[in-house]
Amino acid sequence: MVKKVHIIINLLSEASKKSDSQIEEKIRNEAKIPLCSNIEDVSVEDTEESYNNLKKHGISSNVARNLLDLYTE
Repeated sequence: MVKKVHIIINLLSEASKKSDSQIEEKIRNEAKIPLCSNIEDVSVEDTEESYNNLKKHGISSNVARNLLDLYTE
């Protein structure tokens, strides 16, 4: 049976100074994950964009912020 793992990572504040492609490349080249044969996909998400998308769908500001805080803890 083939297994896959999805990992959500909170980045250091210094990552905000780098482009998404720089972050993706650095993670692909330098990540050391036990039992990992290769990194199939890396994507960077702007949490403010997620916040705005939640608000566009009618979620209140407080609930949207709480969801993002929970998701990014």
